[in-house]
Amino acid sequence: MKSFLLIGEHYITDFINTQFTPHGEIVENFESFCDIKDWFLKVGLLDEKRLNNIKENELYFKELIDYRTLVRNSFKDYIKEQISLDKLIKTTNNILLKAKVHPQIINENDSFVLEYIPNASKYNELLTKIAIELIKLLNSKEFKYLKKCDNHKCSLYFIDTSRNHSRRWCSMEICGNRSKVSNFVKRKKDLIK
Repeated sequence: MKSFLLIGEHYITDFINTQFTPHGEIVENFESFCDIKDWFLKVGLLDEKRLNNIKENELYFKELIDYRTLVRNSFKDYIKEQISLDKLIKTTNNILLKAKVHPQIINENDSFVLEYIPNASKYNELLTKIAIELIKLLNSKEFKYLKKCDNHKCSLYFIDTSRNHSRRWCSMEICGNRSKVSNFVKRKKDLIK
């Protein structure tokens, strides 16, 4: 199984972070339909039994890749320029409509949970699952803490779950330490001059 970067603090940010540009070079984690199924298993959105019943489908693969691009670009425009998410919402609603998704209350361990259940006989189950997770994120308090890494060369997104919501980096290991070292070297050079 491929290793995936799971630093986004939400399924959706981890989904769009499956393609990223550390230090300017594009890294693609979804090279095949199997990679996508591995990701769903790794993050726990679907179990192995359910994933084994999903047959490889090139059209479904392309739809997932296109949707990931739409989500990433929509988030980028929303964060950078406060551009509306209307196109993303319209596309998401169409995905849910095609899969005939409906809300349902489920009793889970003596606690009631709202779940979204697809009812169509033929639909892209993985795409629908991601669309459902997107509507959950957009409808949550977490969404207002959506951020892009402060490293201008980095394309990773995350939900800032820090106590005072001041997180700046995708992770300290990837970009935070790099920035601190760069600033330290710059200060040293300025002192020497």
